[in-house]
Amino acid sequence: MSSVKYINPPQTDLVRETRQFWFDNVPGTMNVDGHAITRQDIQTYGGPNPWLTHPRSQNMEWLSRVLQKNLFEPHESPDEAICKILCERQGDELWTHQHQNFDFAIGCDPSLRAPRAILVLPGEIKHYGGTSSYERFRNPRCDQFNLVLKRRLAQTCQVEVVDCAYGIDWSRYHSLFTVNIAHNPRFERPDLPIILYCHDCWLGDGGYQNVIDWLEPDVLLTAYPTPWRENMRLTERTEVKFAPFAPSMFFSRPNLKSKDKSLDLLVIGALQGPIYTPRIALSAQIKPLIKKYRIEFSHHLGCKRNVWDGAAIEQTEFGLIRYLNQWSAFLGSARFVVFGRLASDQHHFLLGKYYETLVSGAIPIFPEIPDLKLLGVRPFEHYIPLSEVEENNDRLAHFLEHYEDYSHIAKNAVDWSVANMDRMLFDDFESVIRDVTGREFPRRLIQ
Repeated sequence: MSSVKYINPPQTDLVRETRQFWFDNVPGTMNVDGHAITRQDIQTYGGPNPWLTHPRSQNMEWLSRVLQKNLFEPHESPDEAICKILCERQGDELWTHQHQNFDFAIGCDPSLRAPRAILVLPGEIKHYGGTSSYERFRNPRCDQFNLVLKRRLAQTCQVEVVDCAYGIDWSRYHSLFTVNIAHNPRFERPDLPIILYCHDCWLGDGGYQNVIDWLEPDVLLTAYPTPWRENMRLTERTEVKFAPFAPSMFFSRPNLKSKDKSLDLLVIGALQGPIYTPRIALSAQIKPLIKKYRIEFSHHLGCKRNVWDGAAIEQTEFGLIRYLNQWSAFLGSARFVVFGRLASDQHHFLLGKYYETLVSGAIPIFPEIPDLKLLGVRPFEHYIPLSEVEENNDRLAHFLEHYEDYSHIAKNAVDWSVANMDRMLFDDFESVIRDVTGREFPRRLIQ
């Protein structure tokens, strides 16, 4: 049996002051070296970096992040070298994932007016590119899911993050949050409200169902409600809640300007494996059109983002790969963006590609799946159904030839994204946490 490992950022005076300001909804602003910091600043850029423990380094790096300019000045401290690097990256669009830090919310203080959650992320089991859930959270790199998750948690609750659930004093917490990776190490269910995040639903692996059976979650939180409802046995106590797997607006760069569009069509989506057979067929169908239209194929977005520690543009054996804000800008450089279906009707996944394309400023062409109704997006208002063009290049060419006639769809999609995406990601997530904790604590005031 492994001993539990906590993520324990240092609690400096500035971190403690920020935690009280944030979690107790203290009125007014914080003063840091003569600069006023609001809760809206923290909501956008995060709090002080707790891993920098020298006061001058910590202040300098935080203000560089909030003001989005390099405020580094030489000073003698153990943090000077990393502080210089982080300050230099602020305001640079190639380093958007370095513009936020929500680790100040890690660690639970019972005196603060905010729920205390424990997040159990299995550290022994490797998956998704060879990294454990615990390691991916600790070092999110260009990993959009964990970057967004850190902000979600910080808005909602104080959180302890552990790699296993052995020897935990459950009485210290109001809720437990964990991820279903199909082969989670089993532990005795505590008497706490349990939120189980369920992502991929590969039906050949019964481990996903086993985790649901022994954990009996109060809330099954998922980006894919229909597949989990239709294919899994859920207990009477379990309520399925929708949690979009989407980029935040912070990472999005919508482009609605026709003159800035360098591509007529961008074809995206992984092709490796039999589940992607329809996408392979779609790419083959479209390739003859490259003689007449500006078309690019990009099928390797996620190849290394879990381990890539550099800027959001990477040169790989597959060519240039873009992440986060650079990926959004790349999508927006196209007039139309298309991706194909998956091979099985059981895999009706509302993938991140839907949200990324909707917010990009390109006209989306994507498969219709049941969970699209949850978003309230409609065909020919916010997207063009894939069925219009699948096995029909004449119809696809019609759209490419008449971009201006359909450009309102891209604007509608961006307007929808601006109005809904961050609300679903953060406010709706906060509502789930407040519901399971009996609404004992107030909502975070953002101003």
